[in-house]
Amino acid sequence: MLAGLSSSSWATSFPMVRAGGMFIFIMGASVALGAVLPNRRRLLLVVGAAAATIAIILLAARLSAPFGIPTRIQFGFLFASIGAEAILVRAAVALYRAAGERSLLLAVLLAVGLHFLPMAVAFGPMCALLGLTLCGSAGIGLWLRTDVPLNRFWASDGLIKMAFGSIMFLTA
Repeated sequence: MLAGLSSSSWATSFPMVRAGGMFIFIMGASVALGAVLPNRRRLLLVVGAAAATIAIILLAARLSAPFGIPTRIQFGFLFASIGAEAILVRAAVALYRAAGERSLLLAVLLAVGLHFLPMAVAFGPMCALLGLTLCGSAGIGLWLRTDVPLNRFWASDGLIKMAFGSIMFLTA
């Protein structure tokens, strides 16, 4: 799917890709900063979500307009993915609450990664690749490399989001 789309046809097929990339980059920056300031991790997530939401409200139409109007299906998948994220995060908390902070937060990162898979219908194939990469990273930390500190996985999650967000934002 990636090979068949030039960056200009990518933006035309997924007019929200730049706005989505901006949102993902901002959230990634807040996650990465949470690795630097782990005691402020939750506050940084709230501030990042607020900043990303304000940015997308103010700029999404301007970023998407040159490439067309998203379809109803794309909007539907966008909103359904956000709803799925809320459900997945609640499930991760329910399943991993007693397992300790490291496992809980890695399970939350896994849940967030999963929600990017259906969101690819709205934002394009890079979003699916982002989701797979994030799930792989969180899964490795959760089940395979339990000796590696949470902060390394937290930092890599933020940097991965920043990298993919940049690519998506610069697509067109």
